[in-house]
Order: sequence, then structure tokens, then C-alpha cells
Amino acid sequence: MGVDGFKSAFARGEPLADVTVVFRSGVDGVAATERLNALADDFDLHPQPWYDNPRMRIGTSTKKALEQLFGWRIERTPLPGGAGYWWTTVMGPSRYPQGCDSLIERMDLSQPGADDHGQWFEWSEAPAAGNGGPAAR
Repeated sequence: MGVDGFKSAFARGEPLADVTVVFRSGVDGVAATERLNALADDFDLHPQPWYDNPRMRIGTSTKKALEQLFGWRIERTPLPGGAGYWWTTVMGPSRYPQGCDSLIERMDLSQPGADDHGQWFEWSEAPAAGNGGPAAR
């Protein structure tokens, strides 16, 4: 499906969350990554293993995709000292898309990640909304 949903999210002023995925032992990480990436255009796992572990991937997602695909509810909260925002989990992943429960051992937020602390998309020259504003919640 690609990552076209990230451009739409930016237009709405929605920041991204960085996530980690650990596949179950014996799962083909390349095939599993492709399968998960095909589920939505605003959820994307990097194709290469994270920290050279073939079971691990890091990726980027919108809040909406995490909730729709995995029942995972997150919200933006201020960093201690008020120097920005990060994601906190309200409810962790509670389900996996049909046929994907046999692939995933666990998922988590990557803190801090390249996309999850309130900066804007790399293809943007200016933010569409303020950090942590209503569109980010």
C-alpha cells in the first residue's frame, strides 16, 4: 500500500509514533514485514532488522492506524520540564489483524524515536499545526 497515509496525516497536523515489533521465533521477518506493511498506508515497518536481530523491526505509524489495526491507544503527553511531547500508552495492543497473531510476539513504542517526539515530517518545510495541539491528541 505504500506510505501515502503519512502525507495525509501531515496535512492534518498529526505527528507520528515510532513503534517496535518483535516477531515470534521461526517467523520469516521479511515476509512478515511485507504482510504488516500491506495492511495500511499509514503504518510502515522498516524492511531491515533492528539492531541486526532478524526478529525485530522498527517502524512508524499514525495514532489512528495503531488503534484500527491493533486496538492500541496512545496519547501525547508533555515531556518532563515541558521541552516537547511524547507518546504514552493508554491501552497496549489488544488484538492483531486477522492472520497476523501468529506473526507478532510483542509491540511497543520506541522512545524517543525519530518521529515520535513532536517534530514534523522530513518532507515538510513548516509544521501544519503546533506541537501537541488538538490534531495531535
